[in-house]
Amino acid sequence: MRRREFLVGGAAAGLTLAAPLNYAAIARAQRLPFAKGGKFAHGVASGFPSPKAITVWTRLSGIDRSSKLMVEVATDKGFNRVLESVSVKAEKNRDYTVHHRIKGLEPGEQYFYRFFTEGKESRVGKFRTAPPTDSKETIRIGYFSCQNWNAGFYNAQAGLAKEKDLDLVLCLGDYIYEKGTYSGPRSDTTGVNGDGNVQTLDEYRQKYRLYQSDKALQDMHAAHPFVMVWDDHEVEDNYAGDEDLDNGGDIRRVPFEERRKNAYKAFFEAMPKMKVKGDPTRIYGSAKLGAAAELFFTDQRQYRDTQPCDDAILGGPCPDAENPARTMLGATQKAWFKNAVSKSKANWKLWGSETMVMSVDQPQGTAVQLDAWDGYSGERKEILEHFVANGVQNLAAITGDIHTFIAGDMTTTGRQGGTPAGVELVGGSATSLGLPEFLGVPSSALYPIAAAEDPHIKFVDLDRRGYAVVTATKKDLTCEFKAVDALTPGATPTPLKAFRVVDGVPALQVV
Repeated sequence: MRRREFLVGGAAAGLTLAAPLNYAAIARAQRLPFAKGGKFAHGVASGFPSPKAITVWTRLSGIDRSSKLMVEVATDKGFNRVLESVSVKAEKNRDYTVHHRIKGLEPGEQYFYRFFTEGKESRVGKFRTAPPTDSKETIRIGYFSCQNWNAGFYNAQAGLAKEKDLDLVLCLGDYIYEKGTYSGPRSDTTGVNGDGNVQTLDEYRQKYRLYQSDKALQDMHAAHPFVMVWDDHEVEDNYAGDEDLDNGGDIRRVPFEERRKNAYKAFFEAMPKMKVKGDPTRIYGSAKLGAAAELFFTDQRQYRDTQPCDDAILGGPCPDAENPARTMLGATQKAWFKNAVSKSKANWKLWGSETMVMSVDQPQGTAVQLDAWDGYSGERKEILEHFVANGVQNLAAITGDIHTFIAGDMTTTGRQGGTPAGVELVGGSATSLGLPEFLGVPSSALYPIAAAEDPHIKFVDLDRRGYAVVTATKKDLTCEFKAVDALTPGATPTPLKAFRVVDGVPALQVV
Protein backbone atom coordinates (compact mmCIF):
# COMPACT_ATOMS: atom_id res chain seq x y z
CA MET A 1 0.00 0.00 0.00
CA ARG A 2 1.44 3.35 -1.00
CA ARG A 3 1.89 6.01 1.63
CA ARG A 4 -0.76 8.20 0.09
CA GLU A 5 -3.40 5.49 0.63
CA PHE A 6 -3.29 5.97 4.40
CA LEU A 7 -5.91 8.33 5.75
CA VAL A 8 -4.89 11.81 6.77
CA GLY A 9 -3.62 12.03 10.32
CA GLY A 10 -4.10 14.58 13.04
CA ALA A 11 -2.45 17.42 11.15
CA ALA A 12 -5.14 17.40 8.49
CA ALA A 13 -7.86 17.69 11.10
CA GLY A 14 -6.86 21.29 11.57
CA LEU A 15 -7.85 22.27 8.02
CA THR A 16 -9.17 25.82 7.87
CA LEU A 17 -10.15 28.30 5.22
CA ALA A 18 -7.07 30.31 4.28
CA ALA A 19 -8.84 33.39 2.89
CA PRO A 20 -10.35 36.09 5.14
CA LEU A 21 -14.10 36.18 5.39
CA ASN A 22 -15.87 38.14 2.67
CA TYR A 23 -18.77 39.60 4.60
CA ALA A 24 -20.43 41.10 1.53
CA ALA A 25 -20.47 37.70 -0.17
CA ILE A 26 -21.82 36.08 3.00
CA ALA A 27 -24.62 38.62 3.14
CA ARG A 28 -25.53 37.92 -0.49
CA ALA A 29 -25.44 34.17 0.10
CA GLN A 30 -27.71 34.49 3.10
CA ARG A 31 -30.38 35.95 0.86
CA LEU A 32 -30.46 32.67 -1.09
CA PRO A 33 -32.73 29.94 0.23
CA PHE A 34 -31.27 26.65 1.39
CA ALA A 35 -32.37 24.03 -1.11
CA LYS A 36 -35.10 21.67 -0.01
CA GLY A 37 -35.00 18.35 -1.77
CA GLY A 38 -33.74 18.49 -5.31
CA LYS A 39 -31.91 15.64 -7.02
CA PHE A 40 -28.26 14.83 -7.61
CA ALA A 41 -29.15 13.11 -10.86
CA HIS A 42 -25.77 13.69 -12.53
CA GLY A 43 -23.43 12.50 -9.82
CA VAL A 44 -20.39 14.22 -8.37
CA ALA A 45 -16.90 14.88 -9.68
CA SER A 46 -13.52 16.16 -8.57
CA GLY A 47 -10.94 17.67 -10.85
CA PHE A 48 -7.62 19.37 -11.52
CA PRO A 49 -5.79 18.24 -8.38
CA SER A 50 -2.71 19.95 -6.97
CA PRO A 51 -0.75 18.86 -3.88
CA LYS A 52 -2.96 20.93 -1.57
CA ALA A 53 -6.19 21.59 -3.47
CA ILE A 54 -8.83 20.18 -5.78
CA THR A 55 -12.15 21.28 -7.32
CA VAL A 56 -15.38 19.41 -6.51
CA TRP A 57 -18.52 19.58 -8.64
CA THR A 58 -22.15 18.57 -8.79
CA ARG A 59 -25.42 19.59 -10.46
CA LEU A 60 -28.60 20.00 -8.45
CA SER A 61 -31.76 19.21 -10.42
CA GLY A 62 -35.38 19.72 -9.44
CA ILE A 63 -35.10 23.31 -8.19
CA ASP A 64 -36.26 26.46 -9.99
CA ARG A 65 -34.17 29.20 -8.42
CA SER A 66 -30.59 29.71 -7.24
CA SER A 67 -30.15 28.02 -3.88
CA LYS A 68 -27.61 27.09 -1.25
CA LEU A 69 -26.49 23.58 -0.38
CA MET A 70 -23.63 22.08 1.60
CA VAL A 71 -20.45 20.23 0.70
CA GLU A 72 -18.49 18.14 3.18
CA VAL A 73 -14.95 16.78 2.92
CA ALA A 74 -13.70 14.05 5.22
CA THR A 75 -10.78 11.67 5.69
CA ASP A 76 -13.09 8.63 5.91
CA LYS A 77 -15.98 7.33 3.85
CA GLY A 78 -18.27 7.36 6.88
CA PHE A 79 -17.65 11.10 7.42
CA ASN A 80 -16.70 10.63 11.06
CA ARG A 81 -13.77 13.02 10.58
CA VAL A 82 -15.10 15.97 8.60
CA LEU A 83 -12.45 18.50 7.64
CA GLU A 84 -14.63 21.04 5.87
CA SER A 85 -18.35 21.67 5.80
CA VAL A 86 -19.26 24.77 3.84
CA SER A 87 -22.21 26.37 2.11
CA VAL A 88 -22.02 26.53 -1.70
CA LYS A 89 -24.36 27.84 -4.39
CA ALA A 90 -26.22 26.14 -7.21
CA GLU A 91 -26.93 29.10 -9.46
CA LYS A 92 -29.60 29.20 -12.12
CA ASN A 93 -27.38 31.05 -14.59
CA ARG A 94 -24.88 28.17 -14.36
CA ASP A 95 -27.45 25.41 -14.88
CA TYR A 96 -27.56 24.77 -11.13
CA THR A 97 -24.00 23.43 -11.14
CA VAL A 98 -21.65 23.81 -8.18
CA HIS A 99 -17.89 24.41 -8.40
CA HIS A 100 -15.90 24.63 -5.17
CA ARG A 101 -12.13 24.67 -4.80
CA ILE A 102 -11.05 22.90 -1.62
CA LYS A 103 -7.74 24.22 -0.30
CA GLY A 104 -5.37 23.45 2.55
CA LEU A 105 -5.29 19.68 1.96
CA GLU A 106 -2.32 17.38 2.50
CA PRO A 107 -0.32 16.22 -0.55
CA GLY A 108 -0.80 12.69 -1.83
CA GLU A 109 -3.66 11.76 0.48
CA GLN A 110 -7.12 10.31 -0.03
CA TYR A 111 -10.29 12.21 0.84
CA PHE A 112 -14.05 11.74 0.52
CA TYR A 113 -16.69 14.34 -0.29
CA ARG A 114 -20.46 14.70 -0.66
CA PHE A 115 -23.11 17.36 -1.20
CA PHE A 116 -26.47 17.66 0.53
CA THR A 117 -29.62 19.75 0.70
CA GLU A 118 -32.38 19.70 3.24
CA GLY A 119 -33.67 16.19 2.65
CA LYS A 120 -31.34 14.95 -0.12
CA GLU A 121 -27.75 13.74 -0.18
CA SER A 122 -25.44 13.04 -3.12
CA ARG A 123 -23.39 9.91 -3.55
CA VAL A 124 -19.94 9.94 -1.97
CA GLY A 125 -16.98 10.72 -4.20
CA LYS A 126 -13.30 10.23 -3.44
CA PHE A 127 -10.06 11.74 -4.66
CA ARG A 128 -6.35 11.91 -3.97
CA THR A 129 -4.45 15.15 -4.00
CA ALA A 130 -1.34 15.28 -6.17
CA PRO A 131 1.82 13.94 -4.51
CA PRO A 132 4.48 16.25 -3.06
CA THR A 133 6.65 17.87 -5.72
CA ASP A 134 9.70 15.83 -4.69
CA SER A 135 7.82 12.54 -4.40
CA LYS A 136 9.35 9.58 -6.23
CA GLU A 137 6.12 7.60 -6.10
CA THR A 138 4.76 5.85 -9.19
CA ILE A 139 2.16 7.84 -11.14
CA ARG A 140 -0.75 6.20 -13.00
CA ILE A 141 -3.06 8.04 -15.40
CA GLY A 142 -6.05 6.58 -17.22
CA TYR A 143 -7.07 8.33 -20.41
CA PHE A 144 -9.84 8.17 -23.01
CA SER A 145 -11.67 10.25 -25.62
CA CYS A 146 -14.61 10.25 -28.01
CA GLN A 147 -17.58 8.99 -25.97
CA ASN A 148 -20.38 9.37 -28.50
CA TRP A 149 -23.71 8.51 -26.84
CA ASN A 150 -25.35 6.85 -29.82
CA ALA A 151 -22.34 4.73 -30.76
CA GLY A 152 -22.26 2.52 -27.67
CA PHE A 153 -22.37 1.97 -23.94
CA TYR A 154 -19.86 3.52 -21.54
CA ASN A 155 -18.09 0.28 -20.67
CA ALA A 156 -14.69 1.95 -21.04
CA GLN A 157 -15.67 4.47 -18.37
CA ALA A 158 -16.90 1.64 -16.12
CA GLY A 159 -13.49 0.02 -16.58
CA LEU A 160 -11.71 3.23 -15.65
CA ALA A 161 -13.89 3.56 -12.55
CA LYS A 162 -12.59 0.16 -11.37
CA GLU A 163 -8.93 0.81 -12.14
CA LYS A 164 -6.92 0.77 -8.93
CA ASP A 165 -4.67 3.55 -7.73
CA LEU A 166 -5.13 6.04 -10.58
CA ASP A 167 -3.85 9.51 -9.78
CA LEU A 168 -6.32 10.95 -12.27
CA VAL A 169 -8.35 10.28 -15.40
CA LEU A 170 -7.69 12.44 -18.46
CA CYS A 171 -10.31 13.02 -21.17
CA LEU A 172 -8.70 14.18 -24.41
CA GLY A 173 -11.84 15.63 -25.94
CA ASP A 174 -15.17 14.81 -27.51
CA TYR A 175 -16.80 14.39 -24.11
CA ILE A 176 -20.02 15.20 -25.95
CA TYR A 177 -21.00 15.20 -29.62
CA GLU A 178 -22.86 18.25 -30.87
CA LYS A 179 -25.00 16.14 -33.17
CA GLY A 180 -26.17 12.54 -33.42
CA THR A 181 -23.34 11.48 -35.79
CA TYR A 182 -23.83 7.70 -35.53
CA SER A 183 -26.58 5.15 -35.46
CA GLY A 184 -26.10 2.68 -32.63
CA PRO A 185 -27.60 1.01 -29.59
CA ARG A 186 -28.64 4.28 -27.90
CA SER A 187 -30.60 7.31 -29.07
CA ASP A 188 -29.69 10.95 -28.52
CA THR A 189 -32.85 13.06 -28.87
CA THR A 190 -31.44 16.32 -27.54
CA GLY A 191 -31.94 19.60 -29.38
CA VAL A 192 -35.04 21.42 -30.53
CA ASN A 193 -35.58 18.93 -33.37
CA GLY A 194 -34.93 15.85 -31.25
CA ASP A 195 -32.11 14.74 -33.58
CA GLY A 196 -29.15 15.34 -31.28
CA ASN A 197 -28.10 18.57 -33.02
CA VAL A 198 -27.48 21.27 -30.39
CA GLN A 199 -26.64 24.91 -30.99
CA THR A 200 -28.26 27.07 -28.30
CA LEU A 201 -27.08 27.29 -24.69
CA ASP A 202 -30.11 25.40 -23.39
CA GLU A 203 -29.47 22.64 -25.95
CA TYR A 204 -25.81 22.23 -25.00
CA ARG A 205 -26.87 22.05 -21.36
CA GLN A 206 -29.40 19.39 -22.30
CA LYS A 207 -26.61 17.44 -24.01
CA TYR A 208 -24.35 17.45 -20.94
CA ARG A 209 -27.25 16.41 -18.74
CA LEU A 210 -27.91 13.44 -21.04
CA TYR A 211 -24.30 12.28 -21.08
CA GLN A 212 -23.85 12.78 -17.35
CA SER A 213 -26.98 10.76 -16.58
CA ASP A 214 -24.99 7.63 -17.49
CA LYS A 215 -24.18 5.51 -14.41
CA ALA A 216 -20.81 4.29 -15.69
CA LEU A 217 -19.68 7.85 -16.38
CA GLN A 218 -20.87 8.89 -12.92
CA ASP A 219 -18.95 5.99 -11.37
CA MET A 220 -15.75 7.07 -13.13
CA HIS A 221 -16.13 10.66 -11.95
CA ALA A 222 -16.83 9.59 -8.37
CA ALA A 223 -13.80 7.27 -8.28
CA HIS A 224 -10.95 9.46 -9.56
CA PRO A 225 -9.95 13.10 -10.06
CA PHE A 226 -10.65 14.31 -13.59
CA VAL A 227 -8.68 16.48 -16.01
CA MET A 228 -10.33 17.50 -19.26
CA VAL A 229 -9.55 19.29 -22.51
CA TRP A 230 -11.99 19.81 -25.34
CA ASP A 231 -11.62 18.82 -28.97
CA ASP A 232 -14.02 19.77 -31.76
CA HIS A 233 -17.32 18.06 -30.93
CA GLU A 234 -17.78 20.08 -27.75
CA VAL A 235 -18.61 22.85 -30.24
CA GLU A 236 -18.77 21.73 -33.88
CA ASP A 237 -17.09 19.05 -35.98
CA ASN A 238 -13.60 20.14 -37.14
CA TYR A 239 -14.09 23.78 -36.21
CA ALA A 240 -11.00 26.00 -36.25
CA GLY A 241 -10.65 28.98 -33.91
CA ASP A 242 -13.35 31.56 -34.59
CA GLU A 243 -13.74 30.72 -38.28
CA ASP A 244 -17.30 30.22 -39.52
CA LEU A 245 -16.97 27.06 -41.62
CA ASP A 246 -19.67 25.04 -43.36
CA ASN A 247 -21.03 23.25 -40.25
CA GLY A 248 -20.81 19.92 -42.03
CA GLY A 249 -23.68 20.94 -44.27
CA ASP A 250 -26.11 21.29 -41.35
CA ILE A 251 -28.44 24.28 -41.10
CA ARG A 252 -27.23 27.00 -38.76
CA ARG A 253 -29.90 28.06 -36.33
CA VAL A 254 -27.53 30.49 -34.56
CA PRO A 255 -24.38 32.24 -35.86
CA PHE A 256 -21.13 30.30 -35.28
CA GLU A 257 -19.70 32.90 -32.89
CA GLU A 258 -22.81 32.59 -30.70
CA ARG A 259 -22.77 28.79 -30.97
CA ARG A 260 -19.16 28.61 -29.78
CA LYS A 261 -19.94 30.97 -26.90
CA ASN A 262 -22.89 28.75 -25.89
CA ALA A 263 -20.77 25.61 -26.11
CA TYR A 264 -17.92 27.05 -24.04
CA LYS A 265 -20.27 28.25 -21.32
CA ALA A 266 -21.96 24.85 -21.07
CA PHE A 267 -18.57 23.11 -21.01
CA PHE A 268 -17.30 25.09 -18.03
CA GLU A 269 -20.60 24.58 -16.22
CA ALA A 270 -20.42 20.80 -16.67
CA MET A 271 -16.74 20.27 -15.76
CA PRO A 272 -15.05 20.14 -12.31
CA LYS A 273 -12.84 23.07 -13.28
CA MET A 274 -12.46 26.64 -12.08
CA LYS A 275 -12.04 29.35 -14.69
CA VAL A 276 -8.69 31.13 -15.01
CA LYS A 277 -9.00 34.68 -13.72
CA GLY A 278 -8.57 37.14 -16.56
CA ASP A 279 -8.61 34.38 -19.21
CA PRO A 280 -12.02 32.72 -18.77
CA THR A 281 -11.88 30.37 -21.79
CA ARG A 282 -8.35 29.09 -21.20
CA ILE A 283 -8.13 25.31 -20.77
CA TYR A 284 -4.43 24.63 -21.37
CA GLY A 285 -2.09 24.09 -18.44
CA SER A 286 -0.21 21.39 -16.56
CA ALA A 287 -0.55 19.12 -13.55
CA LYS A 288 2.61 18.42 -11.57
CA LEU A 289 2.56 14.86 -10.26
CA GLY A 290 5.61 14.60 -8.06
CA ALA A 291 9.09 13.97 -9.47
CA ALA A 292 7.89 11.17 -11.74
CA ALA A 293 5.67 13.05 -14.17
CA GLU A 294 4.18 16.35 -15.25
CA LEU A 295 1.09 16.31 -17.45
CA PHE A 296 0.79 19.11 -20.02
CA PHE A 297 -2.58 19.53 -21.73
CA THR A 298 -3.03 21.79 -24.72
CA ASP A 299 -5.95 23.47 -26.48
CA GLN A 300 -5.83 22.52 -30.16
CA ARG A 301 -9.11 24.17 -31.24
CA GLN A 302 -9.61 27.64 -29.84
CA TYR A 303 -6.51 29.32 -31.30
CA ARG A 304 -5.82 27.36 -34.50
CA ASP A 305 -5.74 28.55 -38.07
CA THR A 306 -8.18 26.98 -40.52
CA GLN A 307 -7.10 23.57 -41.77
CA PRO A 308 -5.10 23.71 -45.04
CA CYS A 309 -6.27 22.40 -48.40
CA ASP A 310 -9.97 22.53 -47.47
CA ASP A 311 -9.43 20.05 -44.60
CA ALA A 312 -9.19 17.21 -47.12
CA ILE A 313 -9.32 13.58 -46.03
CA LEU A 314 -7.37 11.20 -48.29
CA GLY A 315 -6.49 14.15 -50.51
CA GLY A 316 -3.35 14.85 -52.48
CA PRO A 317 -0.15 16.68 -51.50
CA CYS A 318 -0.69 19.83 -49.40
CA PRO A 319 2.40 22.08 -49.26
CA ASP A 320 0.56 24.65 -47.14
CA ALA A 321 0.53 22.17 -44.25
CA GLU A 322 4.29 22.75 -43.92
CA ASN A 323 3.97 26.54 -43.69
CA PRO A 324 5.68 27.47 -40.38
CA ALA A 325 3.51 30.57 -40.09
CA ARG A 326 0.37 28.46 -39.68
CA THR A 327 -0.52 27.63 -36.09
CA MET A 328 -2.55 25.14 -34.13
CA LEU A 329 -1.67 26.37 -30.65
CA GLY A 330 -1.57 30.14 -31.20
CA ALA A 331 1.40 32.31 -30.24
CA THR A 332 0.70 32.67 -26.51
CA GLN A 333 -0.05 29.02 -25.83
CA LYS A 334 2.85 27.83 -27.99
CA ALA A 335 5.32 30.04 -26.13
CA TRP A 336 3.99 28.73 -22.80
CA PHE A 337 4.17 25.11 -23.98
CA LYS A 338 7.72 25.32 -25.33
CA ASN A 339 8.96 27.03 -22.18
CA ALA A 340 7.04 24.90 -19.65
CA VAL A 341 8.06 21.53 -21.09
CA SER A 342 11.69 22.61 -21.50
CA LYS A 343 11.89 23.77 -17.88
CA SER A 344 10.00 20.86 -16.32
CA LYS A 345 12.01 18.92 -13.76
CA ALA A 346 9.71 15.90 -13.87
CA ASN A 347 11.24 12.69 -15.16
CA TRP A 348 8.43 12.11 -17.70
CA LYS A 349 6.82 14.92 -19.65
CA LEU A 350 3.38 13.72 -20.72
CA TRP A 351 1.67 15.71 -23.46
CA GLY A 352 -2.09 15.36 -23.44
CA SER A 353 -2.75 16.03 -27.13
CA GLU A 354 -6.30 16.06 -28.49
CA THR A 355 -5.09 15.25 -32.01
CA MET A 356 -2.43 12.88 -33.30
CA VAL A 357 1.16 14.19 -33.45
CA MET A 358 2.73 11.42 -35.55
CA SER A 359 2.01 11.36 -39.26
CA VAL A 360 -0.54 8.94 -40.68
CA ASP A 361 0.11 8.62 -44.40
CA GLN A 362 -1.49 7.11 -47.45
CA PRO A 363 0.51 6.02 -50.51
CA GLN A 364 2.90 8.62 -51.93
CA GLY A 365 3.49 9.90 -48.41
CA THR A 366 0.53 12.30 -48.25
CA ALA A 367 -1.35 12.72 -45.00
CA VAL A 368 -4.60 10.86 -44.42
CA GLN A 369 -6.15 13.86 -42.63
CA LEU A 370 -5.19 17.49 -42.14
CA ASP A 371 -7.27 18.23 -39.04
CA ALA A 372 -4.51 16.73 -36.85
CA TRP A 373 -0.85 17.81 -36.59
CA ASP A 374 -0.19 16.67 -40.17
CA GLY A 375 -2.06 19.80 -41.22
CA TYR A 376 0.24 21.95 -39.07
CA SER A 377 3.51 20.14 -39.67
CA GLY A 378 5.56 23.36 -39.78
CA GLU A 379 4.57 24.22 -36.23
CA ARG A 380 4.96 20.58 -35.15
CA LYS A 381 8.55 20.66 -36.41
CA GLU A 382 9.24 23.97 -34.64
CA ILE A 383 7.97 22.69 -31.30
CA LEU A 384 9.67 19.30 -31.38
CA GLU A 385 12.96 20.72 -32.66
CA HIS A 386 12.86 23.19 -29.77
CA PHE A 387 12.48 20.32 -27.30
CA VAL A 388 15.35 18.38 -28.89
CA ALA A 389 17.61 21.45 -28.93
CA ASN A 390 16.86 22.12 -25.26
CA GLY A 391 17.64 18.57 -24.20
CA VAL A 392 14.11 17.56 -23.28
CA GLN A 393 14.09 13.85 -22.51
CA ASN A 394 11.28 11.42 -21.82
CA LEU A 395 8.54 13.18 -23.80
CA ALA A 396 5.45 11.07 -24.44
CA ALA A 397 2.27 12.23 -26.15
CA ILE A 398 -0.89 10.56 -24.88
CA THR A 399 -3.51 11.23 -27.48
CA GLY A 400 -7.16 10.91 -28.52
CA ASP A 401 -9.31 11.94 -31.51
CA ILE A 402 -8.59 9.38 -34.24
CA HIS A 403 -10.75 6.52 -32.82
CA THR A 404 -7.88 4.08 -33.23
CA PHE A 405 -5.29 2.49 -30.93
CA ILE A 406 -1.88 3.57 -32.30
CA ALA A 407 1.60 3.58 -30.77
CA GLY A 408 4.95 4.58 -32.20
CA ASP A 409 7.98 6.84 -32.26
CA MET A 410 7.53 10.62 -32.46
CA THR A 411 10.04 12.55 -34.57
CA THR A 412 10.54 16.18 -35.51
CA THR A 413 9.04 15.54 -38.96
CA GLY A 414 6.30 13.24 -37.72
CA ARG A 415 7.71 10.50 -39.93
CA GLN A 416 10.53 8.01 -40.19
CA GLY A 417 13.84 9.82 -40.73
CA GLY A 418 13.16 12.80 -38.48
CA THR A 419 15.10 13.39 -35.28
CA PRO A 420 13.69 11.23 -32.44
CA ALA A 421 11.77 13.42 -30.00
CA GLY A 422 9.74 10.96 -27.92
CA VAL A 423 6.89 8.49 -28.29
CA GLU A 424 3.15 8.67 -28.85
CA LEU A 425 0.40 6.47 -27.40
CA VAL A 426 -3.04 7.00 -28.93
CA GLY A 427 -5.69 5.55 -26.64
CA GLY A 428 -8.47 4.65 -29.08
CA SER A 429 -12.04 5.82 -28.54
CA ALA A 430 -14.54 5.00 -25.80
CA THR A 431 -17.41 4.38 -28.23
CA SER A 432 -16.95 6.33 -31.47
CA LEU A 433 -16.47 4.32 -34.66
CA GLY A 434 -13.11 4.02 -36.39
CA LEU A 435 -11.54 4.49 -39.82
CA PRO A 436 -12.96 1.30 -41.41
CA GLU A 437 -16.52 2.42 -40.68
CA PHE A 438 -15.80 6.01 -41.70
CA LEU A 439 -14.14 5.05 -44.99
CA GLY A 440 -16.33 2.05 -45.73
CA VAL A 441 -13.18 -0.06 -46.16
CA PRO A 442 -12.44 -3.26 -44.18
CA SER A 443 -9.56 -2.98 -41.71
CA SER A 444 -7.83 -5.90 -43.45
CA ALA A 445 -7.29 -3.61 -46.44
CA LEU A 446 -5.94 -0.74 -44.33
CA TYR A 447 -3.33 -2.59 -42.25
CA PRO A 448 -0.94 -3.22 -45.19
CA ILE A 449 -1.06 0.48 -46.13
CA ALA A 450 -0.26 1.52 -42.56
CA ALA A 451 2.67 -0.91 -42.39
CA ALA A 452 4.11 0.28 -45.71
CA GLU A 453 3.64 4.04 -45.29
CA ASP A 454 4.20 4.53 -41.57
CA PRO A 455 7.21 2.53 -40.30
CA HIS A 456 7.47 4.87 -37.30
CA ILE A 457 4.17 3.40 -36.09
CA LYS A 458 4.73 0.14 -34.22
CA PHE A 459 1.18 -0.89 -33.36
CA VAL A 460 -2.26 -0.22 -34.84
CA ASP A 461 -5.67 -1.61 -33.96
CA LEU A 462 -8.45 -0.23 -36.17
CA ASP A 463 -11.32 -2.29 -34.82
CA ARG A 464 -11.45 -2.11 -31.03
CA ARG A 465 -12.78 0.55 -28.69
CA GLY A 466 -11.47 1.23 -25.17
CA TYR A 467 -9.01 3.28 -23.12
CA ALA A 468 -5.41 3.32 -21.91
CA VAL A 469 -3.46 3.50 -18.66
CA VAL A 470 0.06 4.94 -18.51
CA THR A 471 2.41 4.35 -15.56
CA ALA A 472 5.44 6.57 -14.89
CA THR A 473 8.40 5.61 -12.70
CA LYS A 474 12.01 6.76 -12.46
CA LYS A 475 13.26 3.94 -14.68
CA ASP A 476 10.55 3.65 -17.32
CA LEU A 477 7.16 4.57 -18.71
CA THR A 478 4.71 1.77 -19.43
CA CYS A 479 1.33 1.87 -21.10
CA GLU A 480 -1.44 -0.67 -21.50
CA PHE A 481 -4.18 -0.41 -24.11
CA LYS A 482 -7.44 -1.99 -22.94
CA ALA A 483 -10.19 -3.06 -25.32
CA VAL A 484 -13.87 -3.24 -24.47
CA ASP A 485 -17.01 -4.14 -26.37
CA ALA A 486 -19.02 -0.92 -26.53
CA LEU A 487 -22.10 -2.57 -28.06
CA THR A 488 -22.82 -5.01 -25.21
CA PRO A 489 -24.13 -3.56 -21.92
CA GLY A 490 -21.80 -4.34 -19.03
CA ALA A 491 -18.92 -5.74 -21.10
CA THR A 492 -15.61 -5.73 -19.21
CA PRO A 493 -12.20 -4.58 -20.48
CA THR A 494 -9.51 -6.99 -21.65
CA PRO A 495 -5.77 -6.30 -22.21
CA LEU A 496 -5.02 -5.40 -25.82
CA LYS A 497 -1.34 -4.43 -25.96
CA ALA A 498 1.40 -3.16 -23.65
CA PHE A 499 4.37 -0.87 -24.28
CA ARG A 500 7.51 0.31 -22.50
CA VAL A 501 9.81 3.28 -22.85
CA VAL A 502 13.15 3.19 -21.02
CA ASP A 503 14.33 6.30 -19.21
CA GLY A 504 16.45 8.41 -21.56
CA VAL A 505 15.70 6.40 -24.72
CA PRO A 506 13.14 7.99 -27.13
CA ALA A 507 11.98 4.70 -28.64
CA LEU A 508 8.90 2.60 -28.01
CA GLN A 509 9.17 -1.08 -27.10
CA VAL A 510 6.18 -3.33 -27.77
CA VAL A 511 5.92 -5.71 -24.82
